[in-house]
Amino acid sequence: MKTHTKRIAAGIVAVLLILAMLLAADAIYGDPVSRAWANARAVAYAEKLYPGQTFTVESQDSGSFWTYCTWVQSEQSQDTRFDVTTKFWLFTSDEGGMEGLSRHEQMVERRWNTAYRMGEEAAAAVEEVLQKELPQYQFAGTYGAEQRSCDIQLGYTEDSSVMPQEYADLLPLDASFDKSLLQKIPTKLSITGVWPTTPTQADVDTVLADLKRVLTDAGYDFAYYSLTLTDATAPSYEEGMDRLAESGVVAADSISAAQ
Repeated sequence: MKTHTKRIAAGIVAVLLILAMLLAADAIYGDPVSRAWANARAVAYAEKLYPGQTFTVESQDSGSFWTYCTWVQSEQSQDTRFDVTTKFWLFTSDEGGMEGLSRHEQMVERRWNTAYRMGEEAAAAVEEVLQKELPQYQFAGTYGAEQRSCDIQLGYTEDSSVMPQEYADLLPLDASFDKSLLQKIPTKLSITGVWPTTPTQADVDTVLADLKRVLTDAGYDFAYYSLTLTDATAPSYEEGMDRLAESGVVAADSISAAQ
């Protein structure tokens, strides 16, 4: 009898150890069933927030410590996308935005998605202008997934990189970028160029003046510019970093006219 009881106890202990190992592995690596469950909950959560819209899973993390993050995307609105988190299979929310906001409030309602997308559209348009008007400058592709030569930040202020709330009304969801917005929303252009030799501050000033002249003539009224020139002759990345010439953030009004 005692032997039988010991065998049962040993079996229970073995099962518990296996369950503990499985839970530990699940906590670290996640599992496909929990991931699928979290994705379904995220989609349902988004569709409850935005009735009449259909959401799909845009991307997801691997899941760890019973926490799964899912990015959801509306099929009706390119700018309606945000991340939703499910914890312990039952608790789903999109908390975690800046300033105590939820993620959908920050990304959609406050137009972070819209501003970013419009910035990408503007960058593509600016690249075409620069390739046509300033072919002598080699502007290097270093920004974003598209590896663009410039980055455009709508709603830039000198004391903060966060887009102020008051500009959200000027950025309708899903609207195309219109360069007239640059006259209403302070915007920064950041751009990187490859210089044939070690660049100087005078070189930076010359390129800045040309940039402002060409882009203003094309209707792009940027409030701020930030230019970096790299040395094409630098033998290594480390030495190249020592040979950079940078303007920092410069107000457009302070850039001298091109000679």
